[in-house]
Amino acid sequence: MSLPNFASGPVSPWRLMWTAPAATLNNMLQHGQGDTWALPLLFGAGLLSSLAPQVREMLVPMLPSGTNVFTVAVVSGVLLGSLQALGWPAMLRAASKWLGGSGNLRASRLAAGWSCLPVLLSYILAPLGGSAEAGAVPTLGGVLFGFFSLLLSVWTLLLLVQSLAAAQRLSVPRAALSVLIGAVMLLAALVALGFLAALILVALGLKVSALPGGI
Repeated sequence: MSLPNFASGPVSPWRLMWTAPAATLNNMLQHGQGDTWALPLLFGAGLLSSLAPQVREMLVPMLPSGTNVFTVAVVSGVLLGSLQALGWPAMLRAASKWLGGSGNLRASRLAAGWSCLPVLLSYILAPLGGSAEAGAVPTLGGVLFGFFSLLLSVWTLLLLVQSLAAAQRLSVPRAALSVLIGAVMLLAALVALGFLAALILVALGLKVSALPGGI
């Protein structure tokens, strides 16, 4: 989808990234827009993904009895958010370069950050999704939210592929492959961060406390 009056000046990525990712990305590159929010959007996506109530409930059986789940979620979210903000764009840039991409790191950062808008909305609305506890009876609201969340996740992926194609001057199939390679790199980094988070929590001796949201 093209932007109206694309060459006339900068546009609002908050409004147009949803439906015109490639054109919006090119507009941001052309007019020096979008940098202020790219890193916060990436960090926020990582942080909120760990703080979602459904994720916290799924963590309970995975943790030792007495562990403060909210604290674990915060630590995990900060680590994941930092990795997404600082590492994910570089991974996408490296993968794209292997496949012939010619854009710079800034372009990949803008593509990665602004494509997070749909999934960020999903995380913000996560409290409306009901319980994810094992054995809990699914509610209509929970089922609808699950479908809505899946839709927003797919939307984010489509935005990322199209905007990365524009950022790195790649075809859409090559951009999709770049995202896949970058995702494998990110998964490997997440495994390493998981061990690091576990070491930090053990070192701090975190137990049940009066922290808000503690379980």
